[in-house]
Parts: sequence; C-alpha cells; structure tokens
Amino acid sequence: MPRLEFSHRRSYAPGVDGISVPVVLSNGDETVDLLASIDTGASNCLFEREHGELLNLKIETGDPRTFRTATGRIETFGHVVELDVLGLKVEAMVYFFADERIVKNLLGRNGWLDRVRFGLVDHDLEVYIAAYDFEGE
Repeated sequence: MPRLEFSHRRSYAPGVDGISVPVVLSNGDETVDLLASIDTGASNCLFEREHGELLNLKIETGDPRTFRTATGRIETFGHVVELDVLGLKVEAMVYFFADERIVKNLLGRNGWLDRVRFGLVDHDLEVYIAAYDFEGE
C-alpha cells in the first residue's frame, strides 16, 4: 500500500476563510509574518501589496502579471522572496497585488505546493507538510 510521511502537522480553525497557516516572508534582512490560505486552485502564490512594501520591495519594478478570476482581471507584480511555512523554507517568485484594497494571501501551486509534500485531513482540521524530498524517520 502506498505511504506518505510528513515532517510537520498543523491544526487549523474551521470557518469560511479557508485553510490558513502562518507564513514568514523574507527579503534580505526584512521579514513579515502573516496568515495565508492554502489554495490548490491558485496557480501562484499571491500576497497583499502591504506585505511586499514591508519587505522594502518596489512593487511596480517586479515582473508584471495579470491573473483572470471569475470577477475580472487582477494586476500583480512578481518578486523572488523566501517563504517559511511551518519551518519549511523555500525561495520562490511570488506575486503582490497592485491594488492595496485586495486583502488576501494565498499559497498556490507554483512557488509553494510544487515544492512540498502536502496532506489534508479536513475532518480532523489538520494539514500535513514536508519537504518534497523528505525521507521520513
């Protein structure tokens, strides 16, 4: 029978805000702590503009990208930062919303889910993660 092993487990709160986990974003010596929702439907990691500004990023100098959603187009700018999710650190291109009114943080497929092993037991309100190449004990 197939078997997966994980190095980290985290309980999450039930509710309408999705499955949120603590994240630390870093750019050089600057860091910002936030909560982000794990979104398997999001193609990329997306964060509030304010978080990028707190990292001293010049948002508009990043890689421009438009995302299309059910409600319209969303303009973003990509920057390479370090993501620390439950102690697992990865460097990735993430996108910050151009519009400061968008208050949402998402961990998506490219930049996070493609770099970790991810498990979910929603009945128990628990998330399991490990580095992709985690060997177990």
